[in-house]
Amino acid sequence: MGQLLRINFENKDYTFKLLSTLPNDRKVNELELLVAGEQQVIERNADKWSFKDNTDAEFNRLADAIGKAITLRFRII
Repeated sequence: MGQLLRINFENKDYTFKLLSTLPNDRKVNELELLVAGEQQVIERNADKWSFKDNTDAEFNRLADAIGKAITLRFRII
């Protein structure tokens, strides 16, 4: 998408960039991102977002916050 986005999570600022293109129907279960300079993939399971292949609960809370921010901004279903 090209636009650098920012989120404040637990009193820390994080920048991220959406690398995936969104389909016309806006149905997305997986997004590729650049988070704080590192390429990550987040995936949605039910109503929660988490980083792919990551089991750290604290880090996945950040993924959930980023996923919800993207969902609201780009109206993803």
